[in-house]
Amino acid sequence: MQDREKKEEHREKNIGQEGRNGQEGRNGLERRTGLETDRQEDREEKLWREAFYQELDAVKRQQMLKEREEVRNIGENADRTTAEIRFMEKLWIARYGKRRPKKDAFVGSLMELKYIAEGGSVDLGGQKRKLAIEIITKLCLFDAEKRNVWEQELLLQELKNAFLKLIDVSRKGRGFTSIVFGMGQLSEESVAKKIADQISMIAFAAPHMLHMDKEFELLQKAALAAFRQEYPQREHFLKK
Repeated sequence: MQDREKKEEHREKNIGQEGRNGQEGRNGLERRTGLETDRQEDREEKLWREAFYQELDAVKRQQMLKEREEVRNIGENADRTTAEIRFMEKLWIARYGKRRPKKDAFVGSLMELKYIAEGGSVDLGGQKRKLAIEIITKLCLFDAEKRNVWEQELLLQELKNAFLKLIDVSRKGRGFTSIVFGMGQLSEESVAKKIADQISMIAFAAPHMLHMDKEFELLQKAALAAFRQEYPQREHFLKK
């Protein structure tokens, strides 16, 4: 009798243990599946962002943002990057305007900084500094250091994209790449030097001249990142 009771008790323990093992196995599988899903979404997000920040066409970038927002709204992790997408849209509007893109305000601001640098250090009535403050506002750089980490990173990438656009436009401009009056073409090395001079004036000479390096620190990082991407062996051309 006692032997039967012991056997029955042992069998129940085994059944209970098997049940627990099975549940733990299912829980482990669910956790692994969840991790794999998160990793896949992270990979997709990374690839999408790389493509977005390499795209130079404003309309295509707008469409990419719209499509990404729709994907995020129906996904399991819809709330995870909603704030980031919203901030990216905010930067797009600041750069191109609402609805259909008009002029590129970011690239325009870069050219205004070039104008400041070309004008020399004399600043009658503080007009250059006033213009620089307007540029800081247009480039969303005001109090940039107080933004959270991911906002700073997204702004950095948007500014880098603006420099990539400037480089692209310059390289395609016949007047920029020709030797004189549209006659003859500069070598690739000479074009790289000319672009480096232009970026040096925008990102370094103008802020140095106005003693505003802190305010333009993020812009300087973006300029370096863009130039390094396009001319990885030519950073020494830059005048920092």
